[in-house]
Amino acid sequence: MTTDALIALVAVMMAVLLLIAIVAATAVGLLLWRRWRRNHPKEARAAKPTAAPAPGPGPAGTPVATMRRDAPAPLSTETVPKGDAPADDERILALGLEEPTSIEAVLRNLQTVKPLLKAEAAESDRIGRTTPLAGRALRASGLYRWGFPANRGGLGATYAERLEAVTQIARIDAGMAWVVHWISAHGELTRRLDDEAFAELYPSTDLPTVFSATPLARATLTEGGTIRIDEAKWRLGSGGYHADRWLAGVKVWDAAGKPVIDETTEEQLFLGVWLPADKVRQADDWNPLGMRSTGSATYYLSEPIEIPRRWSFNAGAEVRPYFFPFMGVMTGAAQHLIDLTLETLRSKRAAGIAVGAHDMSRLTEAMASLDMLVFSLRGYAGYLDSVAAERPSGVLTKAELAWVHTVGMPVRSTVLNIRDVAADIYGTGFVSANSEFGRVLRDIQVALAHAWFRLSDTQADRSWRVSLMLDDPTIVPLWDESWPFDHALEK
Repeated sequence: MTTDALIALVAVMMAVLLLIAIVAATAVGLLLWRRWRRNHPKEARAAKPTAAPAPGPGPAGTPVATMRRDAPAPLSTETVPKGDAPADDERILALGLEEPTSIEAVLRNLQTVKPLLKAEAAESDRIGRTTPLAGRALRASGLYRWGFPANRGGLGATYAERLEAVTQIARIDAGMAWVVHWISAHGELTRRLDDEAFAELYPSTDLPTVFSATPLARATLTEGGTIRIDEAKWRLGSGGYHADRWLAGVKVWDAAGKPVIDETTEEQLFLGVWLPADKVRQADDWNPLGMRSTGSATYYLSEPIEIPRRWSFNAGAEVRPYFFPFMGVMTGAAQHLIDLTLETLRSKRAAGIAVGAHDMSRLTEAMASLDMLVFSLRGYAGYLDSVAAERPSGVLTKAELAWVHTVGMPVRSTVLNIRDVAADIYGTGFVSANSEFGRVLRDIQVALAHAWFRLSDTQADRSWRVSLMLDDPTIVPLWDESWPFDHALEK
């Protein structure tokens, strides 16, 4: 066979093989296609996609949920209600609350409203604010206004008293406790107003006040001595759905556009300013994973404003620890987890299920650490109250400021340990997202992002206390202070 004949034969054979491959592939494809047709009836294949029906009222007038891209779960189309239930609501009157004319009356009222708060907790989490009914109960109890100083017509509740109340409420719902703390703390700030400004802004102490400085807005000190704010909005307005008065943080420039430097801090002047309430609007933009009942929505100005300078205070030089009772939010949340864990273990034991020694040992350790935290915070609060009572200015020393601004760090570590222990014991199977335990877990996770609890020093210098001690040996730890033993010796 010649070379040309051999090449021709090879070419023919390759063509035949290619033809066979094509036929085989066609057969396989036909077989797969027929199988697909059997599994997909003609009616289903022919059906054309239809547009989703427009949202409309569901059964009995209930709103139909719609999906939002940024939402972790379906959100209702209902508008978040503003304000609280009327003061003469039958459900409030039925509580029989005392007039909040003393600290003792407010604390008794707190015990009275607890069952209502517990009943409203899940709904508060759902709608993204403390419900109007729970808000009115808290307001009527006196907890919103008992932080006003006595010389302003308030009760001047101490840090220890406010810490205890916040902790007890957080044991029911951390978000409600968050609202109570900040609204009562902002009442304390009214001591920075002069008599004329206070009379203008507060004809009554029953005017819940919200304050946010996130972010700081730009304000101009005019040549006439007023403060002008052209456009601004502030995030994280905790308790805004209950508010009658609005405070906001601003950085100040002069009329020539130059930063105004505060002589006290040697930094740009940072003021807290009271805004005209009729010029403030609230955005329904609060949709976090947890702490939903705080209702910490954004608020903004509807138009430029100009306010008298007396409607402000130097927030950058604010050295009183008005925020301290905030620690009760996390303490109460940790107590809530332990309550639920103990309840679960009791149920298991009642059902004849043995509770392991490891679980009981870990829970004992967690409870002991929480005991230490509670008593430590009470001691801190007592120390701060002694400063307020014994020093006319109530101002903390540099060393005291250093430790009080880091107190959230041990609170964080203790609560995280309790969370891990409780979740390990409680969640043997799983924790339902809509369960009470799940809500507390979500609340703790979000609350830890607050500047007082997180470890990140992006917005706070966590090394300040140690730096002070390294630079100045006369600055000593709190445990070197003689309080409270010096008071005992004096007696």
